[in-house]
Amino acid sequence: MLTKWDELMCHQLPKTMDHVHTDNPEWTERIYVSIYNVRDQDTIIGFGVGQYPNKNVQDGFATVWYRGKQYNFRASRRLRPAIDEVKIGPLEVEVLEGLKRFRFRLHDNPSTLRLDLEWTATMNPHEEEHDYRESSGRVVQDISRFDQVGRASGTLEVGGKTILLEESHWWAHRDRSWGTRRPLRTDTSDTARTVFAPFLFSWSVAQFRDHAFHWRFVERGPGKYSYLSGERVFPFGTESDPGWRLANTEQEFQWDSRGPVQTLTGGYIRLLFRNGEKRELSFVTLPPRWHLKGGCYGGYRGWYHGDDKGPYYCEYDVWDLNDPRVLAEASTLSDHLIEWRCGNEIGYGIMEYGVGPGYYKYKEVQHLPTF
Repeated sequence: MLTKWDELMCHQLPKTMDHVHTDNPEWTERIYVSIYNVRDQDTIIGFGVGQYPNKNVQDGFATVWYRGKQYNFRASRRLRPAIDEVKIGPLEVEVLEGLKRFRFRLHDNPSTLRLDLEWTATMNPHEEEHDYRESSGRVVQDISRFDQVGRASGTLEVGGKTILLEESHWWAHRDRSWGTRRPLRTDTSDTARTVFAPFLFSWSVAQFRDHAFHWRFVERGPGKYSYLSGERVFPFGTESDPGWRLANTEQEFQWDSRGPVQTLTGGYIRLLFRNGEKRELSFVTLPPRWHLKGGCYGGYRGWYHGDDKGPYYCEYDVWDLNDPRVLAEASTLSDHLIEWRCGNEIGYGIMEYGVGPGYYKYKEVQHLPTF
């Protein structure tokens, strides 16, 4: 099927641009954004779009944690013939300047949530190590991904309140990924949920005035990783130094074990780089914490990423996360706002985290949902 993308000099296959190199239904391309108010520390925004060419689906979400409540909007459409639009009903993304600026909007819709925001990079992107995994001789994960920090501006409407975002105190990060992705099934209504081997997972962003740290790892035992990637990055457009790629980590995390989900309260992480440099970051968690299940990560009440919901479908809800039953269903996987300290510097960012049963530390929270 021809589209306007086929005019571009970027083909990788002897096919039109609506095809990928495999017929694996789990091949996914994803846009992901997280934005947080570092001054008032009362709001965090999540936004994302996924595209599944072998399932003929494009879906997405906008979600906002605001003062203890999470406002969610989810939407899905059939991908073809409009493969050259990142648009699902009222939800859309527009690239304004590659690797530098893009705009994302949620127009009028049945929920109380609307937004019109522009994201601008402040630091160079971090290109993650390629994530390739096999299981029983079959490729289950084959993903490329980059992460990048920036600032956001624009307007947000949530729960009847209009908020103006100013770049000075609305910090942000995003990631872009594409490839075959292992399905994550954590929906409590699903009898075939994902079973986890022992591990500690941390995917984090720590932003400071003139540099930032990225890392993502899955540690199985002391210093033994099934995946490790990270980098210290510098202002956008400066020359990258491969010596600042991450070589190893050491950490000591502190937890609130009262449940109903795994919850970090603070701790430290030591980052060791290929050039021999070390940086130690201490941190405390702050109240804003948007739970990714609001965007269908791991599935929500029977809806999983890439499910065919018809030509167009949307749903929306508001979660009062002060209710333990609601929080339990929202589960652990989240972007949790964090205040970082590195020497005399104070910065902000997020951490996604989880501890699998049998990991050698943090036994006090392993009875709670991992993701």
